[in-house]
Amino acid sequence: MVNAANGTPGTLPTNWAFSGVGTLSTTVTTGTINGINYIDLRVNGTTSTGQISVRFENSPIQIAAANGQSWTLSTFLALIGGSAANINYCAIGTNLFDSGGNYIGEGAGKGIDINSELTSNLKRISGSGVINTANTAFIRPYFTYTFNSGTTIDITMRIALPQLEQGFGATSPIPTSNAAAAVTRNADTATMTGTNFSSWYNPLEGTLYVESSSAMANATFPRFTTISDNTINESIRISGSGDTLFGGGRVDDGGATQASLLLFPVLPNIKYKHALAYKANDFAYIANSTTSITHDTSGTVPTVDRIHIGSDNWGAQINGHVLRVSYYPSRLSNTQLTALTRT
Repeated sequence: MVNAANGTPGTLPTNWAFSGVGTLSTTVTTGTINGINYIDLRVNGTTSTGQISVRFENSPIQIAAANGQSWTLSTFLALIGGSAANINYCAIGTNLFDSGGNYIGEGAGKGIDINSELTSNLKRISGSGVINTANTAFIRPYFTYTFNSGTTIDITMRIALPQLEQGFGATSPIPTSNAAAAVTRNADTATMTGTNFSSWYNPLEGTLYVESSSAMANATFPRFTTISDNTINESIRISGSGDTLFGGGRVDDGGATQASLLLFPVLPNIKYKHALAYKANDFAYIANSTTSITHDTSGTVPTVDRIHIGSDNWGAQINGHVLRVSYYPSRLSNTQLTALTRT
């Protein structure tokens, strides 16, 4: 999103391009909000085409892809001016091309209801899909809306941090500052320590509740949420185990396993509600209330001082999304755990 210039028509960022403008007027405005660089695109006038698109990469042979791959396109969007009047359809999507740059189909994308999904505040929209088109060699991302030819429209859309990535699920945006320079984003980490942690944590008993969704089924030892002393020896964790991505709860104290509770298959891109309760000689775990509670009636509670959300201190990541984390400073009953994780 660099090298854009304000004006009518203005200049889109390097490698971006319009298609289907026809007789419409375009205005480009740039800015920053909450540290996010954005482009405002106003399109107004009487239409002579049926669709206008903004290509985030103009070349059809720039981004290599292949049949059978999973891809995700995401971007922040907001409707900040004019209205959606006379707009029939809005979407983010991807075009597929063969090795010669010939269009052969559509890939990952998502239709957007402008009136119900978008406001004047930026909202991240994403669409994922698996390429199911033979001879696919390249993929190209775009944002588009359609209308009838010969109608009047006036709409200003704010677009920020579009991102196309291989994989089934959007990851955190990776901002860049130079059109020719790639940037590697470090793994996401969210950790609470000190009094921010100790002010609510009960060292004698408690219940950890996590809603999570894993993006892929080949993450090794994904950690949905971990409470620890910054080592694996003292830890309470809701996590997965192995390349087949099983989910369960585990408690370790003094380097010894106190409870290893219910490892069950976790499918990618499905939301799971986990609950892990702890108390000396009284541990329990359940997920989605569809399995029997696993209960361990022996073991001690570890001494811990922090919580890691979506990861742990030794480098394991969820490879997906943590949707919600709740903590109860008491060991909820098994009946309560079942109700808490009901889907």
